[in-house]
Amino acid sequence: QLIGLPPDEVAFLSLPSPFPPENKPILYCPVGKMALDTIELTFPKLVKTIQKILKIHKNVKGIIHCHSYKIMNYIMETIESSRLLAHDTSNREEILNLHLQTKKPTVLVSPSMEEGVDLKNELSRFQIICKIPYPYLGDTLVKSRMFKWKWWYSYETIKKIVQSIGRSIRNKQDHAKTYILDNCWKQFYITNKQTFPSNFEKQFY
Repeated sequence: QLIGLPPDEVAFLSLPSPFPPENKPILYCPVGKMALDTIELTFPKLVKTIQKILKIHKNVKGIIHCHSYKIMNYIMETIESSRLLAHDTSNREEILNLHLQTKKPTVLVSPSMEEGVDLKNELSRFQIICKIPYPYLGDTLVKSRMFKWKWWYSYETIKKIVQSIGRSIRNKQDHAKTYILDNCWKQFYITNKQTFPSNFEKQFY
């Protein structure tokens, strides 16, 4: 449908992930709602929880998916840690390469590494999803797609969540924990459970 092909003229296969669910556990650790009208109230608890997770994983690399520069900047301004590596629009690849090459247990802090980043094996043993990555409603293209396909907004959000988790799980032997901190996660998953991959629920701990 997204590329204009008639669904009744298309064949497709739906295959389960070959990666063991126990290698990619998801832990739901709600800190508060990360919606626009409540995010400022949630920020202090978000940072405290991130600090606890960093302490648990103090000797390994990881990534914090921020979804916005506002969240990334708050984390970087509040948590004093040389482990944290953030970037702007001009030095994204430079910061990523620093993380890939250093032997230190660095942690990427980014609003834009949900796709196209290969953090295999020791390059990431944990990741944090700070906020459910809903598409930006101020984008006219987003609004037009929502109007055309009622399912598109949730579908796009699910795709980003699955892609985010996939940054640290790159082969059958790879393993990493994912922490989801946004209170909105529980209701979003219940509402859209049927659209997630069939074995996704097996990853919950």
